[in-house]
Amino acid sequence: SGHYGRGDNQQFLDEEKERLQTDSVQETAEIKLSATQGNTLTLEQIVKIQEQHVQQGAQLSHLALHVQCLQAENEKLSEAMEALNSAHRVETETQKARNLLTFRQYKDFYEEAKAATNSKFQDLLNSCIQDCVFLSSKNAELTEDNTELKRKLKHYN
Repeated sequence: SGHYGRGDNQQFLDEEKERLQTDSVQETAEIKLSATQGNTLTLEQIVKIQEQHVQQGAQLSHLALHVQCLQAENEKLSEAMEALNSAHRVETETQKARNLLTFRQYKDFYEEAKAATNSKFQDLLNSCIQDCVFLSSKNAELTEDNTELKRKLKHYN
């Protein structure tokens, strides 16, 4: 998909080198065969062959350099990618810590508010119970007084 690893580049380079060597061996064989049949190469043919070899050597050097450049670029991109991942990890951890802190603070506040409210209601309830006990005993007292007064009233009548 357009992304070549170090291995792919090396393989391509090796294949290219092999192809050029095979061409060279084949050419050499043809020259030798031609020589056994009594045909000698003209100076022009020799120059042409040498030019071809120089060209092929230059092609191979260029390819090797290109592969090196690609590998260097690949390493830089990998490093940049790693730095980005690392930064993202740190940001995520920081955000998580921040969220946790906010949650803890909210929870603490909620617990305190709940405790204060509970305490207030507890006090109110205690106060109500005391009032009830007082009123109940007062009611009993008054009922007794009433009964006593009614008895006295009958007595006078």
